[in-house]
Amino acid sequence: MVLDEQIRSLCEQAVRDRLFPGCSIAVARRGRITRVDYGRLTYGEDAPKVGLETLYDVASITKSVPTGSLILKLVDEGRIRLNDRVIDYIPGLKNAYRERILIRHLLTYTVTFDLDGGVAALARVDPGRVVQQLMRAPLVGPPGDSYWYTNGPAILMGPIIERVYGRSLDEVAQTELFGPLGMKRSTFTPLGTYKDSIAPTEIGPDGEIKGRVHDESSWAITASGGRSGAAGLFSTADDLLKYCQMLLGEGSLSGTKIFAANMVELMHTNQLQGLPERTGLGWELLPERLRGTQAGEQTFGKTGFTGCVMMIDPEKEAALVHLSNATYPTRPSSRDGINAFRRELADLVFAD
Repeated sequence: MVLDEQIRSLCEQAVRDRLFPGCSIAVARRGRITRVDYGRLTYGEDAPKVGLETLYDVASITKSVPTGSLILKLVDEGRIRLNDRVIDYIPGLKNAYRERILIRHLLTYTVTFDLDGGVAALARVDPGRVVQQLMRAPLVGPPGDSYWYTNGPAILMGPIIERVYGRSLDEVAQTELFGPLGMKRSTFTPLGTYKDSIAPTEIGPDGEIKGRVHDESSWAITASGGRSGAAGLFSTADDLLKYCQMLLGEGSLSGTKIFAANMVELMHTNQLQGLPERTGLGWELLPERLRGTQAGEQTFGKTGFTGCVMMIDPEKEAALVHLSNATYPTRPSSRDGINAFRRELADLVFAD
């Protein structure tokens, strides 16, 4: 059975198991592209089918595309440095370690805020001032001492990007990344132009969530007129595969250079020497429970809570994008099902 047939069979079972109503998958393997779109936007029999143009809320993939990538691009261009203090770009930062938080700490998620209930709790306390509350939040310890994955560092990267570029996060993403790479349907504002091709993310207390960011803290930032660096991007599998191909091309795609090759190498090189966890610069080094058994240890990428993932294996010259609305109609009680699907899919894609 050829790869696309294997993937389609896996997707068929996932829809039967109600992991998600549909999904869009794009694979690049040694230059060959495989595409599979399966299922519908919802479980309704008359719902539109998933297709090439279907947009999904990619959730925390936003942390790497575009947020972390734009910080890395600034570093690559010499406009900021990894050891620059965050306070030099965000003077309003106020906590006991404000002088010691560096750009590299944000990119490696080694800034751990002491928040009961996480960043989402800030949105419930004062939804119009999430960023301002975060800047005043205490840390559990010195930056760099421990790794803790949360929205906080990515949210703080947003104002740094906007200050250096002098434009909003979504505008910078369009001009510096999406436009040059031909990612024509990647956007923070999908309603209007793409309304009919957006997969709804969840049915909440106020109705169907479609075309607006699903993450609570990021929605609060967006509703108050900003853009969150932690979530909010809507994209297609084809668009994100182009981004993966650029990374496989050591920072270049079809003659367009986004990064120097050494910067891409840092994305899949462990930055947490001396700590039990592993992570790249601005990207996750994906553990076996997500990447499966066939992808290499340098496989990097990003997952999204809504049911999305990007995986790039530089050694096998292969990449995978899987987008779905696994939180529809309501978010599952466990991530076991979607993680098992990701492993099985990765084992198909990265098999020798």
